[in-house]
Amino acid sequence: MLETHSFRKNKIALSDYNYKKDIDNRLLMVQFSPIDVTVLEEVLFSSLTVSAEKIAKNISEGEEDVLVSLGKLVEGGLLKSENGLFVVDKEMRKYFETQAPKFDPDFKPDMEFLQGLLKKVPIHVLPSWYAIPRLSNNIFNSILEKYLVTPLTFQRYLMEINFGDATLSAIAQDVFRSPNLEIPSKDLIEKYGLTPEQFEEHMLNLEFHFMCCTCYQKVGDEFKQVVTPFHEWGEYLRFLNATQTKPIRDVSKVERLRPSDYSFIQDMAAVLDVIKKEPVELNAKGYAHLLSQCEELTENSLSYLKQVIQKLCILQFAEISNGKLTGLEYANEWLSLRLESKALFLYRHPLNRICTHELPSDLLSERLIREAEKSIHRALYSGWVVFDEFIKGVLVPLNERTTIALKKTGKSWRYTLPEYTHDETLLIKATILEWLFEIGIVAIGTYEHKDCFCVTPFGQSLFG
Repeated sequence: MLETHSFRKNKIALSDYNYKKDIDNRLLMVQFSPIDVTVLEEVLFSSLTVSAEKIAKNISEGEEDVLVSLGKLVEGGLLKSENGLFVVDKEMRKYFETQAPKFDPDFKPDMEFLQGLLKKVPIHVLPSWYAIPRLSNNIFNSILEKYLVTPLTFQRYLMEINFGDATLSAIAQDVFRSPNLEIPSKDLIEKYGLTPEQFEEHMLNLEFHFMCCTCYQKVGDEFKQVVTPFHEWGEYLRFLNATQTKPIRDVSKVERLRPSDYSFIQDMAAVLDVIKKEPVELNAKGYAHLLSQCEELTENSLSYLKQVIQKLCILQFAEISNGKLTGLEYANEWLSLRLESKALFLYRHPLNRICTHELPSDLLSERLIREAEKSIHRALYSGWVVFDEFIKGVLVPLNERTTIALKKTGKSWRYTLPEYTHDETLLIKATILEWLFEIGIVAIGTYEHKDCFCVTPFGQSLFG
């Protein structure tokens, strides 16, 4: 996902704002104790002039301990000491108001936090950093639209980033691939041999690239800094992880519908070979004769044979006239092709369609079937999987309602996930278990009486 490409030249330059002061304050906050955080919150919610005595009383702490914490805030530029009192700097107050929530156990580094992060940068710089129109009515919305509006948009953006420093990409990859989507900062500092200053500069870069950010977790009587993705992307990754279809472990229990990946193609050819010589009556005797020509088909496979015959007629390879199945000349060219070419011929044939499932005509358009086909990407190399488990993680956009997009509800943002109707679920099922099976892209069967499938090597070559 994060491979380095040279398609996009990054324009984010930390030197366009006072990032050195930002780094100094971040290094200061890494050292904050619980009492430091409590004092910071009290200062932020107090008047512009505060005293150590009053704060100590309000938070029930000793005045000497409070004075130590206030000294750190003086070092960070939030306070100035004047005649025994502490005066709040209004501009630095805005900065610390965006940083203090990072110490809250319920903190989410979401789009609202990102919007506050961007406010640290002079507004005239942002269009240059993110290549958005300078006359944009809403710079933040323009950034979301360009980089984050859908997971696919964001993934393409990630692939096009060229940092010029492999460590930045490596840190993001580590975080995105970590089991809990979070890594202690100290682990990353040690792994990549960074100084605390270098690490914080890297994190500023990753934050302004919308990839990762830092927050704090209270462990015992201290805070530990951790690195996570932004909340909305993290939630999407958690959904992907939670719905990753697990392969069937004991494949010996899978009962394949047909023995070969191209069995449906081979069965069509076998029936055509018979009816080319002589039309076959579609009665019990005729069906039995056709079944005997197809590998491993028995009298219990009659419904499957009728599916093969229906497909031959749809493609105009055969016709039923006066109760007899007759081969047509149009099939001769197809019969001369190699197996894989036969499959591709069917896949691209304008008359071919899904026919064994009853679905509304508006769902059987070529565009929707092509979208439904893409759902197998999540099981491309998974081996045999149970369809009912697989469908839980399908994310194909069949319409505007099922398109995944970053949307705001109240103050919260999230990537909306599709909820398919009964008919839409049937379309996806029919696309995989009928359409793609017939072409040899998937093999199908049952596992403990449940439908299952496996993407074939041919399917992997087409969709991989």
